[in-house]
Amino acid sequence: MSTSTTEGSIVTGLNPATFNTADPFVLFVIQVVVIVGLCYILHFGLRKLKQPRVISEVIAGIILGPSVMGRIPGFADTIFPTDSLPYLNLVSTIGLVFFLFLVGLELDPALVIQRAKFALGISFAGMALPFGVGAAVSYVLYKELGEDTVVGFGQFLLFCGVAMSITAFPVLARILAEQKLLTTKVGFLTICAGAVGDIVAWILLALVVAIINSASKITPLYVVLLAIGWTLILVYFIRPALIFMIRYTKSQDEPSQTMMAFTMAMVLISAFVTDIIGVHSIFGAFLVGLIIPNDTGFADGVTKRIEDLISVIFLPIYFALSGLKTQIGLLDNGKIWGLVVLVTFVACFGKIVGCTGAAKIQGMEWRESLAIGILMNCKGLVELIVLNIGYDAGVINAKVFVIMVVMCLVTTCMTTPMVSWLYPPHYQRAVAMRSLAKERASKGDLEHSDLSGDNENSKNGIMLCLDKIQNLPGMMTFLDTLHHAVIGPQEAATNAHSHAVDPVSFMPATPKTNPTLHALRLLHLTE
Repeated sequence: MSTSTTEGSIVTGLNPATFNTADPFVLFVIQVVVIVGLCYILHFGLRKLKQPRVISEVIAGIILGPSVMGRIPGFADTIFPTDSLPYLNLVSTIGLVFFLFLVGLELDPALVIQRAKFALGISFAGMALPFGVGAAVSYVLYKELGEDTVVGFGQFLLFCGVAMSITAFPVLARILAEQKLLTTKVGFLTICAGAVGDIVAWILLALVVAIINSASKITPLYVVLLAIGWTLILVYFIRPALIFMIRYTKSQDEPSQTMMAFTMAMVLISAFVTDIIGVHSIFGAFLVGLIIPNDTGFADGVTKRIEDLISVIFLPIYFALSGLKTQIGLLDNGKIWGLVVLVTFVACFGKIVGCTGAAKIQGMEWRESLAIGILMNCKGLVELIVLNIGYDAGVINAKVFVIMVVMCLVTTCMTTPMVSWLYPPHYQRAVAMRSLAKERASKGDLEHSDLSGDNENSKNGIMLCLDKIQNLPGMMTFLDTLHHAVIGPQEAATNAHSHAVDPVSFMPATPKTNPTLHALRLLHLTE
């Protein structure tokens, strides 16, 4: 039903929930408040169980969908009428584009390449084995598509392989930070393997989407070549222009309004280009995030400006729409539930066994290796994005979609509790002590004694927190003052007697007593 905005207001009896195609704002506000409010109510309870926010967002969508609230007469037609869903979908797609831009912004390609050697084996095993078992189980799932499917078995096999092998890097980073594992060996290897696997998975997914959207066998080749061409343009033309404009507008520490406008325009343009090429729009946004330099505060400034709006408003809408598509009622017989168990087991088996075996081969203990395997098994919101792309492209139907969503929820929910049980703080300390003992034994007693002396001297140090580059001159003046303010031996003794302080605490003015500077830079942890 459509009404004019000039016909009246609630004073004259206007129903604000009535959808108006000329002015959909009122109903949109109602929908956003309902979605975001339910998400945060669920998250308030689920966070006590150490569950990431994406779980509450998907469950909120399922509750608002046909499985629960949709059964209430008139609810779907009033709050989520069919004519209003394209508007919600548009807003959620814009949010998804900018979210993938933030994901690319957090990944420093140079750092990923540098650290890839530490976790290449784990990343490869965590992709290859799940892809293989995913391809195997795809034969069983393909029969559930029915005879009206529009994709061939080869396309479906590729999609299932990618869906099984993906790891949710943003959720993984959040879990590692909340569990205080980023500084451990397990955390370091996991975040490195997750970053490498994330980039490879997006490339594979872009290839799969290109193949799905192609009308002929030769078309995917042209799509891939065009995507590579656009990537080269971004790297060799757009990136230098970005770096020049960052310096020109003096946005090294905090992005100016001009740079924010230019960056947001580039994200939308790149998303538009990849979309018309035949690859999904999110890949263009992801590429723009990758090419932005991370050696200044510009990337952090951009993240701070837009992250909250995306995570609070846009992403809940996107995952709520995923929940609206999820019809739990389709899991109506033992065969379907058997497929749910099979797909969940295969997904866990491929990731956990592959990554655990690779970590063990690298010399890690069994519990450490298993913790890495469970962490890499986290699917999270990236898996849901992949499933929605496949569902919208017609690769999977509603029945296969709900099977895969349940698998995604189970693998994400089990991550934090199992890692907390397998890799508790006391075990981390024990492993660290054993590693230190082995290292000292290999280096010998003489070097150990030298290390002890160095550690004693290192106590005479100062830690400075580097927040902004503007504070650096003041810090340098402070350090210069400390360098020259050295107390002589006799003055030290005089001061010691006058203040009743042990004169041994005042050391002679030798180079060894100069304070050591430890620089610390704190970065805001994003989603």
